[in-house]
Amino acid sequence: MRSLRALFLAAASIAGLVAVVVSVLGRRRFAKVAAPVLTASTPLEFARPSRRAARLRHVRSVLGRAAVAFVAVTLGLTVLVASSNDVSVDRAYPASVADDTPSSPTTVSQTPEIVVPTGSGAGDLYAAPVAANVAIGGDQPTGPADVEGGDRPENSGTDADLLLLRDQLRGAITTYQSQVGGIDVAVAVTDLQTGETISIGGNNPQRTGCTINMFALFAVVDRFQSGQANPEAVSANIASGIGGSFPPQVRVFLESVYGSYDVGLNRAREMMVEWGMEVSDFDHVPYYGGSDPAPNILTPLETNDILVRLWRGELFDEEWTAYTLTKLREIASYVNYILPGQLPSAATVAHKIGYYWDFDGWVNNDAGIVTFTGEDGGERAYVITYMSEKARTERIGYSFGAKLSRDVWDWFAAKYGAENNAAPAWSPPPTYEPVVTVAPTAQPAPSSTPTPDPSSTPQPSVTPSPTVTPSPQATPVITATSEPTEAPTPSPEISPEPTATSVPSDNRR
Repeated sequence: MRSLRALFLAAASIAGLVAVVVSVLGRRRFAKVAAPVLTASTPLEFARPSRRAARLRHVRSVLGRAAVAFVAVTLGLTVLVASSNDVSVDRAYPASVADDTPSSPTTVSQTPEIVVPTGSGAGDLYAAPVAANVAIGGDQPTGPADVEGGDRPENSGTDADLLLLRDQLRGAITTYQSQVGGIDVAVAVTDLQTGETISIGGNNPQRTGCTINMFALFAVVDRFQSGQANPEAVSANIASGIGGSFPPQVRVFLESVYGSYDVGLNRAREMMVEWGMEVSDFDHVPYYGGSDPAPNILTPLETNDILVRLWRGELFDEEWTAYTLTKLREIASYVNYILPGQLPSAATVAHKIGYYWDFDGWVNNDAGIVTFTGEDGGERAYVITYMSEKARTERIGYSFGAKLSRDVWDWFAAKYGAENNAAPAWSPPPTYEPVVTVAPTAQPAPSSTPTPDPSSTPQPSVTPSPTVTPSPQATPVITATSEPTEAPTPSPEISPEPTATSVPSDNRR
């Protein structure tokens, strides 16, 4: 739809310009061009100078009025079409992204379809108001988290082989930070066969983007399990809000299921506290935090713990555990570029992405459960949470998450045996080189002998401008099995096709 509008505007603008040019040239050249034609094709009386001149003046007048009318209509249609696009849903990028310098996000407008819940339990609710500058997966800038970190044990009682993976990840993070500069990375990994967990910065409070919205999903699943709400009534909203990572739909399904956005949000918070999440905080559904929101917060270790318990059936019963995993697997391809981004087709990923631009740089997160078939034919699985902040560009944040996800996959595939297809080639962003200013050579003290000229001050090296990779784009196809998506570009249909599941089956693979 957006491309058709753009084509129409371009054609209308060109036509208007041609009309103006014809009108202007008509005053100067129309007489010269048209006079012979009129003389040859009109009766003799019209060829007389006086009548011919009057006719030319009349034709020029008509052309002028037509050109003015056409331009006016074109401008009017342009205003109407542009004003109909007052909701922004594409990914938000800094205005100065070409310079890799953070600034206020800008967006490309596209009007999404807000699906209003219907059927039993839906009531007379209307779609949530769409906040300004909404971006898929994003949030409004909030600033750093003023929260103390957690105190969960890290890497205790862990097998030596898994500790080798921890050391590998830590080394990769340290090297990457020195290459690109100014990015905070935290990661946690849990082997679901043994229950062992490793982490780097696992207790760090991290801003979330839409990753926090999986707890909104958990809150409505709690109502589905108790029989107090009908999942079919909000299936399309869940598909768009969770599968398509579109925040307004998350607010819609909370309001539909709980009768109030605030009641639904509070229930999600209560569940997080009941599950022992002491640092993490669900302040708001992204973009609905008010004028000065506090950041939503998760830690990698607390997030991993919840996903481990989901996998083990400790959050919901068997039926609704399977339902929840299914919804986290039915993810649109355009948001499958971090954890699943470099994984082979043998991997199935249930996950929730989140990202946005904040005042101090890009936030890029993804948390999920990866499953595959081992060499013995049995199902194998692990949990991984990747969280990053303060990246100078979005690519710096998300591409490294995909790289670490592949490193973790390679370790588990080697340990348990799995089809290990070649990964897409990963190339880090350009190396970050700080500017170093060399002090000028001191002048010698005055003496009777001639004093040589002081050495010139060396010029500081120039920091190369990193090459900016266009933001991920892809076609919004909801898939149960993640396919590698190296560089998606979100220009999606926002409401994925619903998958109605009134009685979900156990499908954990």
